[in-house]
Amino acid sequence: MRNKRSAYHPIGPSFRDPAGFVFTHEGKIFRAIHVSGQQDYDQFMGSGLFESLVKKGLLVNHEETDTLETDANIYKIIKPAQIEFISYPYEWSFSQLKHAAMLTLAVQREAMKFDMTLKDASAFNVQFCGSKPVFIDTLSFAPLVEGSPWMPYQQFCRHFLAPLLLMAKTDVSLSKLSSIFIDGVTLPLASKLLPKRSWLDIGVFLHIHLHARMQRAYSQAQERGERKALGKNALAGLIDSLESAVSKIKFMLPNTEWRDYYDNTNYTDLNPSEASNSC
Repeated sequence: MRNKRSAYHPIGPSFRDPAGFVFTHEGKIFRAIHVSGQQDYDQFMGSGLFESLVKKGLLVNHEETDTLETDANIYKIIKPAQIEFISYPYEWSFSQLKHAAMLTLAVQREAMKFDMTLKDASAFNVQFCGSKPVFIDTLSFAPLVEGSPWMPYQQFCRHFLAPLLLMAKTDVSLSKLSSIFIDGVTLPLASKLLPKRSWLDIGVFLHIHLHARMQRAYSQAQERGERKALGKNALAGLIDSLESAVSKIKFMLPNTEWRDYYDNTNYTDLNPSEASNSC
């Protein structure tokens, strides 16, 4: 078969994924799956996880296509349901980022039911269909190995937990840090910027402050080939803890003259006849 690989140019950072890449063809988005990603993809599709996630509205649907030419390095090409408007985490509001975080944890929890897990927890794996977040990375799934660490843990904290806490507890403008730290806000920086009272919150202490302190030791352990193992029950407990930490983060509007505008004005509700004549 004629080699067409050079005609498919990966979009953005998708070229870094060893399992495949995203490209456009005739104005449509496609995803090529490398031969190296065949085993994980086949298990993902054959396990029932794909159908479950799509049915629950957690994952974008896709169809396999054989109308595009491939080469020996490409196992399959899939065409995902097209999302009209693409946005990025550093453009999202606090609520959008929080919903995307909860979606990512819901996807992980569902994957565990089928003995699979997420390989990464990047905020760039989420897009919005209208106001609803949906997971878009079909190649982010791998078999769950009992006793292995949850590799996306640190990335989840950098991409979701740290920015949410900084927006809620320090300054909402710190959401822009995500445009500087594309792979997530570093945990030592987040720990330094968060107020001292945040150390009293057990979730923040464990997943940000203590996590940041242990990062250097963890990196050294990685160099020695050591990783903290997690059984399936322990992994479920970690997901529970992260869900609790994220769900408790609340963003309060600044105390300005506009915060209670509708409560303090002397306007009354319009009746239906008045409303029909209003703008």
